[in-house]
Parts: sequence; C-alpha cells; structure tokens
Amino acid sequence: MIKGVIFDLDDTLTVHDDLYDSNYLKIIKTFFPDFKMKDAEILKIMIETIDSIGSNKYFSNYLDAKFGGRDILWADCGGFGEIAQYLKEVHLEAQNEMWKNIIKNLGISINKINIKTIINKYKFFMWEGIKAFDDVIPTLTKLKKYKLGVLTNGMELHQRRKISISGLMNFFSTQNSEIVTSSECLLGKPSPVPYNYICEKLSLDTSEIIMIGDTLDGDISGAKNLNIKNILINRKKNLNRESSIKPDFEVSSLSKIIRIID
Repeated sequence: MIKGVIFDLDDTLTVHDDLYDSNYLKIIKTFFPDFKMKDAEILKIMIETIDSIGSNKYFSNYLDAKFGGRDILWADCGGFGEIAQYLKEVHLEAQNEMWKNIIKNLGISINKINIKTIINKYKFFMWEGIKAFDDVIPTLTKLKKYKLGVLTNGMELHQRRKISISGLMNFFSTQNSEIVTSSECLLGKPSPVPYNYICEKLSLDTSEIIMIGDTLDGDISGAKNLNIKNILINRKKNLNRESSIKPDFEVSSLSKIIRIID
C-alpha cells in the first residue's frame, strides 16, 4: 500500500533544463551585443568551460553527488554538511574563474569587463525563470492523505530555494513531508543512499513509497534497483525509447498520477 509519494524536483516539479542554454546565450547577447558566433558554437564552448572548471576542477571530489559546475555557476552556496561547507568557501572563486574563462575561450576581450556584474545578472536571469509546471500545485493538493517528499540531486540551500520560489514549500514543510538533497547524502540518484535516507526520514519502507521523476538513468533506475514503484513523467515525450530501463508507469502530465497512486 502506497503511503508516501516522492518527487524529483528539477523538470518534474519545476522548470529547469530549459533555463540553462537560453540564459547562457542571453548573457552573451546582453553584455556583448556585437559578438558574432553561431549559438551552437557559443553553447559548446560555454558548456565545455563550465564542465572543465566548475565540475572537473572545483567539484572533482564530489561528482557522485550528481551536480557540478552549471549548478555552482548560479547558486549562492551555504548550509550544512561537507559539500555545503566546501562550496561556501569556493563558489565565488569558482564562478569568477568560470566566467573569465568563458569570455576568454569565446575570444572576447576581458578588458574593462565587470565579472561580478555578469555573475549577478546571470543569477537574476536564472532565478527569474524558476517556476512550477501548471499541473503541479493542483496535483499536490489532491495528495493530502499521503506523506510527501522531494528527492533531488543538488545543493540543499539551492534546491530548497527553488521549492520556495516556485510556491511549493507549503507542501514540503509539514510534519508528514521531507526534502532530501544529494549534497546531504554525498551521493545522488541512482545511488540507493538518498532513497533509503528519505524513507528513514518519513518512517516508511521502500515498499510503501512511489517515486516520480523525469530521468530514466537517475530517478527511475535508482527506484527500480530498490524495487520501489515508479512513474516516469515524460512531458516532452522525447526520452530514449531504446533504453533498457523501463518505468512501471509513464505519464505526460503530473495530473495523471492520481489514478495510478489511489
């Protein structure tokens, strides 16, 4: 019997991946309006630079937490735990180095460029775009009889802020709810550690929860490895059909999970 409903956050409850590429380009066009290069090439250079410096340099010891440079680039880091304390010390340095090298690798002169202004504008663009999908609040409202959880790869402070800004914190700040991030566990989905941790916090067995997420290799794979019931939310209907990972259920809208769970 299902007693708890666990949600992924990014691109399950809140808009996420669509923000990155569009805002990378938005920054370049805002600060360097005369710069000429194809969007695809700009993105290639920016993403490679962010991965090289943000992920593989500054975050190399914590890649198993399943987030990295692109998250650090727009986060104000802090909170509790090993990763949070480490990022609190280095995130400003990392953000500064990433942007300097992005500009350099694009072949743009960095003379008279205020990197801090770019850092702050990028953060503004990203946070301005955070919102819940239209089907989220109506669905969560119908799940009052269940314990609710968010299980998300990312920084605790960062992910909780997303939940708050998108208007969802009231659903996940009650006696019968929990938020667990990979930064707290030092491991991200599909590792069994975060799944077991949120079950422990909710006082539920893995057989009593259902996991809802948008990634086959993270959310669904991790759930299936523990025999946790699972639902894939495939909003864009564009996931790899050749994957060997098969969800128990698949929906295109969160509103459709009610008939599966009840």
